[in-house]
Amino acid sequence: MRFTRHIPNALTCGNLVCGCIATWAAFAGHFAATTAFIFAAVLFDFMDGLAARLLHATSPIGKDLDSLADIVSFGFAPGAMLYRFLDVIAASVPDDRIPFAVSLLAVFTPLVIPVCSALRLAKFNNDPRQATSFIGLPVPAHAIFWASLLVSFVRMSHDTQVFNDLPTMWTLTLIVLAIAGSLLLVSELPMFSLKVKSLAWRGNERRYLLLLAAVVLTIVLPALTGISATILLYILMSAYDRFTAPT
Repeated sequence: MRFTRHIPNALTCGNLVCGCIATWAAFAGHFAATTAFIFAAVLFDFMDGLAARLLHATSPIGKDLDSLADIVSFGFAPGAMLYRFLDVIAASVPDDRIPFAVSLLAVFTPLVIPVCSALRLAKFNNDPRQATSFIGLPVPAHAIFWASLLVSFVRMSHDTQVFNDLPTMWTLTLIVLAIAGSLLLVSELPMFSLKVKSLAWRGNERRYLLLLAAVVLTIVLPALTGISATILLYILMSAYDRFTAPT
């Protein structure tokens, strides 16, 4: 049916709408809503690709639309979330508590996230090496890391005065994480695909181990920090594979 060929693009538009709402929520300071809509965008991103394959409805327009939606949902939205969170830290303490240079970095560093996300997506669309695996951190995984980490920090800030006590340290920590994560997006680090083609153990060992670790970390760690820790573990597992592979 001609109608079915539009389903993948409709799901991609759902991704884009979620990304737009997440961005608005971030600038408004609604961090829980931002995280929820970024997670919803991830779901739409998974479903549009699955629908395109099942319905045999892949197209160049769909591929381009998917990348444009991903830039908003997984580039601009987490960047806006980080910018607003750093702004909240700065606003909660006197002006002289955070050095001017650090404050300036806090304003501009979040822009690195959407820029490197766009570069990562352009690279992915034109790199034949990434048909079955990834080169560099996938943008949805990077967005999930920030969404879960920052909403956990918001909850932590409600329970303690940790950000008020050490505002410069936390600001610099987030700046370093933003730069490191953005560099991973455009890096040449091979990363195993998270897509499962069969339920068999053989060939999916790393995926099942990561899934098991994700369950344990989510239960053990507070709020959504377990999800952020899972993304870090995914990076470390991929790096281990890269540096222990026979040359």
